Amino acid sequence: MRFFVNSSLIVLTCLSLALVWLFGSFVIFLILLFSLLIILFFFRRLSPSFRDDFVLKDGIFYSPVNGRVSYVRRDILQAEDGGTFHEIGITTSWFKEGGMYLPIRSEVINLSFNEGKSFFRYWGKAYEKAREELSRLTVKLQCSNGDSYYIESVKCPTGLWPKVRVIPGDRGKAQVNFGFFGLGGTTVLYLPQNYEILVKDGLEAIAGQTIIASLSDDLIKERK
Repeated sequence: MRFFVNSSLIVLTCLSLALVWLFGSFVIFLILLFSLLIILFFFRRLSPSFRDDFVLKDGIFYSPVNGRVSYVRRDILQAEDGGTFHEIGITTSWFKEGGMYLPIRSEVINLSFNEGKSFFRYWGKAYEKAREELSRLTVKLQCSNGDSYYIESVKCPTGLWPKVRVIPGDRGKAQVNFGFFGLGGTTVLYLPQNYEILVKDGLEAIAGQTIIASLSDDLIKERK
């Protein structure tokens, strides 16, 4: 198993555990060991399994995170560029793996941060009323077919800031890890209007496996 933690930190902690054990501080040893296990659990990395089949074709959107679909809104004005998009909210609990994965073959167009209020993940649709006031990371991406979409990570008071390892111009295929949303929060997808939304409220989404939306086969053929 891999982790979203620097390997040198894990090695140093293990060395500290060994030294504490040798010097007989059993209570401190247990505290350090318990702390290490908690960190490894919350920072574990479970990459989606790669499947080279039809679901990886152009026009298919996977879920970018693990969580539960909290709401779906269609034909919503997206303030970043004034376009109209479908909006899908996904709530990730504290205990889910926190990796962020590309939902489709894409290129990173822009990154932006907004410093503001934290948003408690289980307030659900209240997000839409207070979006401009919230702490969030917005990643604008473009599919290989030219469609633009957004992934917005909204910080929860009981979670960490999302961290990404990409810059504008970076490219990747579906299921590639591009960041980590420690202890979860709210992830909002803004997808173009010409995509059919295939999920409903309450659905459990698995990063890199659950299909969120797709283009129709006719539209895919038309663009080729």
